[in-house]
Amino acid sequence: MLVVLLALIEYFALGALTGRARVKYRIAAPAVTGHPMFERYFRVHQNSLEQLIVFLPAVWLFGLYVSAPWAAIVGAAFLVARILYAIGYVAAPERREVGAVLTFLIEAILVIGALGGVIRSIALAR
Repeated sequence: MLVVLLALIEYFALGALTGRARVKYRIAAPAVTGHPMFERYFRVHQNSLEQLIVFLPAVWLFGLYVSAPWAAIVGAAFLVARILYAIGYVAAPERREVGAVLTFLIEAILVIGALGGVIRSIALAR
């Protein structure tokens, strides 16, 4: 699924931005604190990892049990939500709200949809 690869590329790019911020703000590894701007990039990267733990299996299961085209569309919305989250958080942490709420809603759609699809599949197999 292309959207899964794009989510991984997005995560990789956020990691690169975090690495660049580490150099720019002179935060020596293994430290993860020291300059507020570095900490913002670091939190965006870490939060994106936390969200991938839900998103990846949910989008796969939704695609398998509900609809692959809709999984791609909803997955693309996830990518946009994470960009909004990153831009907002780096600008000012309190501005992360739109991206965070959209991420939650998208993941809820995927998880609930996948659950419904799995239940329907089990019921039809009986």
